[in-house]
Amino acid sequence: MRPMDAGRDGGRGSEATNGGGAWIARRMWVGRALMVLIAGAMVGLIGRLAYIQGKLRPELLEWSQRRQCSTVVLPGRRGAILDRRLRVMAGSHDRPTIFADPRLIEDHEGAARQLAMVLGEKATDLQKLLDSPTSPSYVILKRAAEPSEADGIKALKIKGIGMSNEPVRTYPMGNLAAHVLGFVGAEGNGLEGVELACEKYLQATPGKRVVYRDVQRRAIFQEPDGFVAPQDGMHVVLTIDTNIQEVLEREVTAAVEKFQAESGVGVVISPKTGEVMGMTSVPTYDPSQAGKFKPDARRNRVLTDPMEPGSAFKPFVMAAALTEGVTQPSETIFCHNGLYVTGKRRLSDHEPYGTLSVEQIMIHSSNIGMAILGQRLGNMRMHAALRQFGFGAQTGIDLPGEGEGLLMPLKTWNSFTTTSVPMGQELAVTPIQLATAFCGLINGGHRIRPRVVAAVLGRHGEIVEDRLKREDLGRVVREDISATMRAILAKVVNEGTGRNCRLEPCCFGFSRISHFEFDGFYELMPCI
Repeated sequence: MRPMDAGRDGGRGSEATNGGGAWIARRMWVGRALMVLIAGAMVGLIGRLAYIQGKLRPELLEWSQRRQCSTVVLPGRRGAILDRRLRVMAGSHDRPTIFADPRLIEDHEGAARQLAMVLGEKATDLQKLLDSPTSPSYVILKRAAEPSEADGIKALKIKGIGMSNEPVRTYPMGNLAAHVLGFVGAEGNGLEGVELACEKYLQATPGKRVVYRDVQRRAIFQEPDGFVAPQDGMHVVLTIDTNIQEVLEREVTAAVEKFQAESGVGVVISPKTGEVMGMTSVPTYDPSQAGKFKPDARRNRVLTDPMEPGSAFKPFVMAAALTEGVTQPSETIFCHNGLYVTGKRRLSDHEPYGTLSVEQIMIHSSNIGMAILGQRLGNMRMHAALRQFGFGAQTGIDLPGEGEGLLMPLKTWNSFTTTSVPMGQELAVTPIQLATAFCGLINGGHRIRPRVVAAVLGRHGEIVEDRLKREDLGRVVREDISATMRAILAKVVNEGTGRNCRLEPCCFGFSRISHFEFDGFYELMPCI
């Protein structure tokens, strides 16, 4: 080989060597780049893991808890309502609640048809509950189901349908004292009467149980610290005596039927203490099915409905006249033989009375005699006296919904009012106002606050709150005036126009509750 050729070969070898080095360098550069990318990715993953572990951990744990755990509410038992002799008027007992997890039910329409046949509901309504539940995994299909319905649901064996026992409010005495007791809503909260007024005592505090579930939502085990026991409500003792209440309701109902009246009311109250022993309003309703009755039937008319009192109002004006000294019980007043003209007004009596004593004016219910006493008394003193008796204001009874009645302001009174009010006209009073005012008139002259709650008992029978002490709101008349009015009113009933109100001797004993000693709600015995 010639030297020139050798030189040329040596140059190609050198070029090959240089080309191989560049290729290797490129590969090394690519490798380094990949290493950097991999390292960067690892750093990013580590950062992401740190972010998940640090920042997102609480949120993810909460999400996991929601998926794996569920809280089962453990309802407590609402407190009982008892009469003055500790007889149960409102209580609670467990009834099945039918519920569903719509996610586990494949055929909503078919399941609704089967359920409707057992529960006596419309299939379309049940399907609507399954298709649009309030919660994705839970919807109540029926509360307070009958035992036969619960057995029927078990027999269907529909996946996703379950049952749990919940306390349901019951009224063992039916509609007795319904307007006093009131009723509860679907969630068990008080809506009327004592159920509402004493809600803070009667309501139970629910407990809970946290359980872990598998993929089919079956409970596997309970979280160790996930149990909180429910607390039952306290018990309320009323001043109502169910024996008196039963007689009162029977008599008022009979009177409504006899006179074909739209409604009727009755109240029995102790004039010395203000304890209401009976209170009724007709028409009435069943508190366990209150939603099926019109609001008009659920209204406690004793508290809400003002009425023109008529002659029942005369004793209060007479008491004011005696207090102010404008007359005496023995004074005689000429009643104008049944026709009295005063200004532009002509007043008449149901009989043409001549001269009557003040006592006889009340006994025979003379409008003319009372009008004359009203004129002697004058508007200012008469208005002040009636305010003192509590007319035109709430009595403050411990029941919701009380009205104020209607006693017009003094500035609106005129000469017609002067003779109208003594006859019980131009004003309106509620039955509870009238009954409470009569208490003050005959109990020695003390205006008292009426009440239906005697005491609140704890969950184990201990007295939490004693309300038996009389609440005196001030004197309305002197004691001697009260004694005079008692004697006059007795003659009104025995000799005068109130003979229809005369009562036969009663066999009921009026005993006050002095203490409560019993072993729990479930072992109560009537204290007779």
